[in-house]
Amino acid sequence: MYAIIGVFEVILRNTIDRHMISKKGAFWLEEAVDVGGYLDISPGCEDSFHSVQEAIQSLAAQYTHDRLIAKLTLGFWRYQFAAKEFAASGSTLLDIFINRPFGTKQKDVLKKLIRINDIRNRIAHHEPICFDVNAISSARTQRRYDTILELLGWMGCDAIKILYGIGSVPKAIAVINGI
Repeated sequence: MYAIIGVFEVILRNTIDRHMISKKGAFWLEEAVDVGGYLDISPGCEDSFHSVQEAIQSLAAQYTHDRLIAKLTLGFWRYQFAAKEFAASGSTLLDIFINRPFGTKQKDVLKKLIRINDIRNRIAHHEPICFDVNAISSARTQRRYDTILELLGWMGCDAIKILYGIGSVPKAIAVINGI
Protein backbone atom coordinates (compact mmCIF):
# COMPACT_ATOMS: atom_id res chain seq x y z
CA MET A 1 0.00 0.00 0.00
CA TYR A 2 2.86 2.36 0.82
CA ALA A 3 4.26 2.10 -2.72
CA ILE A 4 0.83 2.82 -4.17
CA ILE A 5 0.48 5.89 -1.97
CA GLY A 6 3.95 6.97 -3.10
CA VAL A 7 2.97 6.72 -6.77
CA PHE A 8 -0.25 8.61 -6.04
CA GLU A 9 1.71 11.34 -4.24
CA VAL A 10 4.10 11.80 -7.18
CA ILE A 11 1.22 12.02 -9.65
CA LEU A 12 -0.69 14.47 -7.42
CA ARG A 13 2.24 16.81 -6.80
CA ASN A 14 3.38 16.76 -10.44
CA THR A 15 -0.16 17.44 -11.64
CA ILE A 16 -0.50 20.33 -9.20
CA ASP A 17 2.89 21.65 -10.29
CA ARG A 18 2.01 21.55 -14.01
CA HIS A 19 -1.29 23.26 -13.30
CA MET A 20 0.29 26.00 -11.20
CA ILE A 21 3.07 26.55 -13.75
CA SER A 22 0.37 27.15 -16.36
CA LYS A 23 -1.36 29.66 -14.05
CA LYS A 24 1.53 31.42 -12.30
CA GLY A 25 4.75 30.60 -14.14
CA ALA A 26 7.71 28.26 -13.82
CA PHE A 27 8.72 29.45 -10.35
CA TRP A 28 5.25 29.71 -8.86
CA LEU A 29 6.12 28.04 -5.57
CA GLU A 30 9.31 29.97 -4.95
CA GLU A 31 7.46 33.20 -5.74
CA ALA A 32 4.61 32.20 -3.41
CA VAL A 33 6.98 32.62 -0.44
CA ASP A 34 8.70 35.76 -1.71
CA VAL A 35 7.75 39.03 -0.06
CA GLY A 36 4.28 39.78 -1.39
CA GLY A 37 3.84 36.22 -2.71
CA TYR A 38 0.47 34.58 -2.23
CA LEU A 39 1.58 32.42 0.72
CA ASP A 40 3.37 35.41 2.28
CA ILE A 41 0.35 37.71 2.27
CA SER A 42 -2.46 35.26 2.95
CA PRO A 43 -3.51 34.88 6.59
CA GLY A 44 -3.89 31.24 7.60
CA CYS A 45 -1.25 29.95 5.16
CA GLU A 46 1.66 30.19 7.58
CA ASP A 47 2.27 26.43 7.78
CA SER A 48 2.48 26.09 4.01
CA PHE A 49 4.68 29.19 3.82
CA HIS A 50 7.11 27.76 6.39
CA SER A 51 7.12 24.30 4.77
CA VAL A 52 8.22 25.81 1.45
CA GLN A 53 10.83 28.07 3.07
CA GLU A 54 12.29 25.18 5.09
CA ALA A 55 12.45 22.98 2.00
CA ILE A 56 14.25 25.70 0.04
CA GLN A 57 16.74 26.23 2.88
CA SER A 58 17.39 22.50 3.32
CA LEU A 59 18.12 22.10 -0.38
CA ALA A 60 20.63 24.98 -0.27
CA ALA A 61 23.12 24.59 -3.15
CA GLN A 62 21.23 21.53 -4.43
CA TYR A 63 18.13 23.64 -5.04
CA THR A 64 16.06 23.31 -8.20
CA HIS A 65 12.35 23.82 -8.67
CA ASP A 66 11.86 20.09 -9.32
CA ARG A 67 13.75 19.16 -6.15
CA LEU A 68 11.62 21.61 -4.19
CA ILE A 69 8.44 20.02 -5.52
CA ALA A 70 9.73 16.54 -4.62
CA LYS A 71 10.90 17.64 -1.15
CA LEU A 72 7.45 18.69 0.03
CA THR A 73 5.33 16.05 1.75
CA LEU A 74 1.92 14.65 0.93
CA GLY A 75 0.74 16.62 3.95
CA PHE A 76 1.80 19.84 2.22
CA TRP A 77 0.12 18.90 -1.05
CA ARG A 78 -3.15 17.94 0.64
CA TYR A 79 -3.29 21.31 2.39
CA GLN A 80 -3.23 23.06 -0.95
CA PHE A 81 -6.91 22.07 -0.94
CA ALA A 82 -7.56 23.60 2.50
CA ALA A 83 -9.78 26.67 2.27
CA LYS A 84 -7.10 29.34 2.85
CA GLU A 85 -4.39 27.85 0.62
CA PHE A 86 -6.92 26.96 -2.08
CA ALA A 87 -8.21 30.55 -2.17
CA ALA A 88 -4.73 32.09 -1.90
CA SER A 89 -3.49 30.14 -4.94
CA GLY A 90 -6.42 31.30 -7.05
CA SER A 91 -9.11 28.68 -6.39
CA THR A 92 -8.27 26.75 -9.56
CA LEU A 93 -6.75 23.51 -8.23
CA LEU A 94 -9.94 21.54 -8.78
CA ASP A 95 -9.13 21.85 -12.47
CA ILE A 96 -6.52 19.08 -12.07
CA PHE A 97 -9.41 16.66 -11.49
CA ILE A 98 -10.68 16.70 -15.05
CA ASN A 99 -13.03 13.75 -14.48
CA ARG A 100 -14.42 14.74 -11.08
CA PRO A 101 -18.14 14.43 -10.57
CA PHE A 102 -20.20 17.54 -11.08
CA GLY A 103 -20.54 19.49 -7.85
CA THR A 104 -17.29 18.25 -6.30
CA LYS A 105 -15.91 20.92 -3.98
CA GLN A 106 -12.37 21.57 -2.82
CA LYS A 107 -13.46 20.45 0.65
CA ASP A 108 -14.48 17.04 -0.77
CA VAL A 109 -11.02 16.58 -2.26
CA LEU A 110 -9.37 17.73 0.97
CA LYS A 111 -11.28 15.13 3.00
CA LYS A 112 -10.17 12.37 0.62
CA LEU A 113 -6.56 13.53 0.71
CA ILE A 114 -6.61 13.68 4.52
CA ARG A 115 -7.75 10.04 4.64
CA ILE A 116 -4.98 8.98 2.25
CA ASN A 117 -2.39 10.95 4.20
CA ASP A 118 -3.64 9.39 7.43
CA ILE A 119 -3.06 5.83 6.24
CA ARG A 120 0.28 6.87 4.73
CA ASN A 121 1.38 8.16 8.13
CA ARG A 122 0.11 5.04 9.91
CA ILE A 123 2.18 2.86 7.59
CA ALA A 124 5.24 5.14 7.88
CA HIS A 125 5.04 4.96 11.70
CA HIS A 126 4.51 1.18 11.67
CA GLU A 127 1.01 1.44 13.09
CA PRO A 128 -1.62 -1.18 12.26
CA ILE A 129 -3.87 -0.52 9.28
CA CYS A 130 -6.00 -3.67 9.31
CA PHE A 131 -7.79 -3.45 12.62
CA ASP A 132 -11.08 -1.94 13.69
CA VAL A 133 -10.95 -1.52 17.46
CA ASN A 134 -9.70 -5.00 18.47
CA ALA A 135 -10.90 -6.99 15.47
CA ILE A 136 -9.07 -7.71 12.22
CA SER A 137 -10.66 -5.63 9.48
CA SER A 138 -9.39 -4.41 6.14
CA ALA A 139 -12.41 -2.17 5.51
CA ARG A 140 -10.57 1.10 6.19
CA THR A 141 -7.59 0.06 4.08
CA GLN A 142 -9.93 -0.98 1.25
CA ARG A 143 -11.70 2.39 1.40
CA ARG A 144 -8.37 4.26 1.25
CA TYR A 145 -7.24 2.14 -1.70
CA ASP A 146 -10.56 2.82 -3.45
CA THR A 147 -10.12 6.54 -2.76
CA ILE A 148 -6.68 6.51 -4.39
CA LEU A 149 -8.13 4.76 -7.46
CA GLU A 150 -10.99 7.27 -7.52
CA LEU A 151 -8.73 10.34 -7.34
CA LEU A 152 -6.38 8.94 -9.96
CA GLY A 153 -9.40 8.48 -12.21
CA TRP A 154 -10.54 12.01 -11.49
CA MET A 155 -7.08 13.20 -12.62
CA GLY A 156 -7.56 11.34 -15.89
CA CYS A 157 -5.17 8.50 -15.07
CA ASP A 158 -5.72 4.84 -15.84
CA ALA A 159 -5.12 3.64 -12.28
CA ILE A 160 -4.98 -0.04 -13.19
CA LYS A 161 -2.19 0.54 -15.75
CA ILE A 162 -0.29 2.95 -13.50
CA LEU A 163 -0.40 0.65 -10.49
CA TYR A 164 0.19 -2.60 -12.38
CA GLY A 165 2.91 -4.57 -10.61
CA ILE A 166 3.11 -2.22 -7.64
CA GLY A 167 2.06 -4.22 -4.64
CA SER A 168 -1.03 -6.33 -4.60
CA VAL A 169 -3.38 -4.55 -2.25
CA PRO A 170 -6.54 -6.38 -3.42
CA LYS A 171 -4.84 -9.76 -2.90
CA ALA A 172 -3.49 -8.77 0.52
CA ILE A 173 -6.93 -7.53 1.56
CA ALA A 174 -8.47 -10.82 0.43
CA VAL A 175 -5.95 -12.75 2.53
CA ILE A 176 -6.65 -10.56 5.58
CA ASN A 177 -10.39 -10.97 5.11
CA GLY A 178 -9.88 -14.73 5.09
CA ILE A 179 -8.27 -14.72 8.54
